[in-house]
Amino acid sequence: MLNQAKSSANPRRTPTADTLAQSPAQPEADPTPLPAALSRTGNSDAPLYSIRLADNPGTQCATCGKQETGAGPVGYLDDEPICDLCLLERSTDLGLMIATIAVVRVYAETGGTAIERQDALDELGVFARIYHRVASKSWPTRIFRIPGFTAKDDTTTH
Repeated sequence: MLNQAKSSANPRRTPTADTLAQSPAQPEADPTPLPAALSRTGNSDAPLYSIRLADNPGTQCATCGKQETGAGPVGYLDDEPICDLCLLERSTDLGLMIATIAVVRVYAETGGTAIERQDALDELGVFARIYHRVASKSWPTRIFRIPGFTAKDDTTTH
């Protein structure tokens, strides 16, 4: 079963550059409390792993201190960014999600010959089977319908 304390999306939003600052005339609103499943009242020492958009891409990993974090979605340990490998080692489910993003993006960017594209597709298929094997221990599969591409009867429309 998915360990909510170790492997869960963090509902606290990471501020972005386009976030509007509070005006002095408006008091700052209280932050929304964490859902009970993410609350640390039971074990406040348990680390909370999450995936958020990087505040500062290329920041030193708070766990190993060796790797830099990436840009875009990155792992966090509490409020500190961590590298992909540390996230994978400490929260397998979230680490595999970051890996999936990376593998899919590399596949999508692959050009080259038909053989190179087939090799990339084969690697994507192998990764999908590895991901499924690990993730199926935590949750069942579900269909992700892509608007405009996936029809309700699971056939593809173009």
